[in-house]
Amino acid sequence: MTNGPRTPGRELAEVRSWLLGRLREVVGPTLSAKDAEVILTLAKAWSPVRAREMATYLEEHPAALTAPSPHCPAALPRLLRQLDLHGYGFAVTQLACPRCGRTDKPLVRPMPEGRCCGWCGHRAELRPCARCGKDGNIVTHREEGPICRACYRRDPARKTKCTKCGQLREPARREDGKIVCGPCAPKLEHECSRCGRMAPSAVAGDEPICRSCYTRPPRLCGVCGEVQPMAKRAADGQPDTCMSCYRSPLGECSVCGRQRPVQRRRGPGGALYCDSCRPRGMTTCVDCHRRRPLKATWPVGALCDTCYRRRTRSPAPCTGCGTLRVLVGRSEQGHDLCGPCSGTEIDYACRRCGFPGNIYADGCCGRCVNSDRIHDLLSDEDGNLVPQLAPLADKLTAAEPWAVRNWLATSKGVQVLARLAAQKAEITHEVLDGLEQDGSTRYLRELLVTTGVLPRRDENFARLRLWLDAALDGLPATQVRVLRPFAEWCILRDARRRSERGNYTSGAASVDRMEIRAAMEFVAWLETQDLDLGSLTQGDLDLWATSHRTRRIGAFIRWTVARHLTGKLTAVPKHSGLPTKFLSSEEHHEQLRRCLNDDELPLEVRIAGALTRLYGLPTVRILQLTTDRFHREDDGAYLTVDQNPVLLPPKLARLIEQQAARPIGHISILEQPTGDHPKYLLPGRPPSRPRSADGLHSLMRQHGLPGLSARNTAMIEAVADLPPIVASDLFGIHPQTAHRWAQYAQDSWADYLAACEATG
Repeated sequence: MTNGPRTPGRELAEVRSWLLGRLREVVGPTLSAKDAEVILTLAKAWSPVRAREMATYLEEHPAALTAPSPHCPAALPRLLRQLDLHGYGFAVTQLACPRCGRTDKPLVRPMPEGRCCGWCGHRAELRPCARCGKDGNIVTHREEGPICRACYRRDPARKTKCTKCGQLREPARREDGKIVCGPCAPKLEHECSRCGRMAPSAVAGDEPICRSCYTRPPRLCGVCGEVQPMAKRAADGQPDTCMSCYRSPLGECSVCGRQRPVQRRRGPGGALYCDSCRPRGMTTCVDCHRRRPLKATWPVGALCDTCYRRRTRSPAPCTGCGTLRVLVGRSEQGHDLCGPCSGTEIDYACRRCGFPGNIYADGCCGRCVNSDRIHDLLSDEDGNLVPQLAPLADKLTAAEPWAVRNWLATSKGVQVLARLAAQKAEITHEVLDGLEQDGSTRYLRELLVTTGVLPRRDENFARLRLWLDAALDGLPATQVRVLRPFAEWCILRDARRRSERGNYTSGAASVDRMEIRAAMEFVAWLETQDLDLGSLTQGDLDLWATSHRTRRIGAFIRWTVARHLTGKLTAVPKHSGLPTKFLSSEEHHEQLRRCLNDDELPLEVRIAGALTRLYGLPTVRILQLTTDRFHREDDGAYLTVDQNPVLLPPKLARLIEQQAARPIGHISILEQPTGDHPKYLLPGRPPSRPRSADGLHSLMRQHGLPGLSARNTAMIEAVADLPPIVASDLFGIHPQTAHRWAQYAQDSWADYLAACEATG
């Protein structure tokens, strides 16, 4: 369309015709000329002066309807709003207030930033108040002068006595000629489109939503940087603030002195407290009868935090109606009742699935909320669930809700998983190997393996390979040319064979890493001494061995000699020597009686201590035991330690049965291993792998049950009563090791017992 002349003398009919054509050009053929004229008339842009002004502005700014500027005529925001009200908002862009960012308010106040809404414009006009003397928004005038909004609200002359509550408050409305305050005034109720209840609406319109179901739309918080529902919009130089930052801004706690979200107590000049240090009102809990901080007050009485969580997380059948609900009341006979039976509307039922329990967000239980968050986490950019991660999504949805919620909120592995899901590429072990190998990555890998997303592999061998690549990275090329072949063809080759046989333990991996470290230190030492492998002599090797007594260099020297990198050299082997730590027979049997009879000891301590003192099993072997190795027959209970079953004492058999049937004590995402994964007798975290050997050693020492001396004593007693080959088959030790123990028992054990009796 050809633009007309931009002169004031332009014909009105031509100007109006141009405006109609411009609107139809932007909106499309669905907008008729008659409807366009009605819209311009309602926007007050059809009069001669406004029409010429609008036409001139649109000619100078062709994109004003799709990319409006706050510096525009007053008729443009009205025109955009009318287009939206008539159903053509899809073709234009609503102009937002440059201060508060809202598009639902008329922009009637011209400001330096552009056209603002009336509220923002009014807030910008600050004048001195005649009462408080501060610059504020003047809302009225009294005899003493202008009054700001804060003083106006506190004016006693505005308050009257409410006819319902009897308190002096600001009147809100009149009912039958009687003044009612705001809290007592009846609220207009609508049927909530989500829960179906009749209640005052937080959002009205075609689909009213009650305050319980309504959630504010999330936006980017300018304080914490998270996308959360906003509690305060940006104004006066302050950014948008979410509810958490608004209620608890960052500050220095007056108790612990840490920079944490704090709350001010007892007036504007009160001290700041973080959530951990803030004072809480003390009360006597009706359930545990302890005087503790108050969490909630129900019809049953005051509850502490522990009892409140126990009740909300453990719904039970109501003794009044028999319905499975959260029991919040108590009858005169002392029976727990649900909310309706106790005369209240307290109902902890999920509005989506109806399951009674603690409501977490938006009226939904933790499982439903976790289901939505897991779907968002494991979906690609198009919102579709990644097929490979479907088993993981099913497992997380069915797991304990609070464990999943804590994992989603705190673990760094969640962010890694979100990035992997968004890449639309297959997730493999190699992809995880390229990430930082910390605890979060290892837990995520175990999670994917246990749920069937990734195949199981020998993690001890895989971690050795990753450690080797990281250890050699950054070393000089002259050292890497020697160290990498040694590690690949000597250490890793043997480790791979043991891994394929299924007996490559974490202890074996630690020994292999120690031998590689010793080789790295030895090669670096050669460079500091201006030596190389070709010129290395036996004296140089002995000098190294003398100054590095704890390093195992024998494997590296044998490898260099076999490949003719050095001459005929011999590294003095490091002998472990004979065992020296033992227990007397009385002390050994007393510890065994404690393990079998002392109920105050932890169950896992009793089992590990008894197995060590009866069969001489090391802690690493005990931790590898699974529940399927225990079985009962007509003549007793048996435990398969290696290949042959071993008869157990009845007390130890009962302890193992209790441990196998006991649920996992700590909350974990993976409560029990699934599929073909073993269930360990002493599970760790996650339960798909055994607990740490170091942790069990520390726990045994805390209860006065050392492991090494007890195992040595048990081995001596075993080879003294059984032939070495039988002890080897039963306990899974090497025949040569059993033979050496037998020789040691015959040569030295009698003398040791005689010495103990003489000194005792």
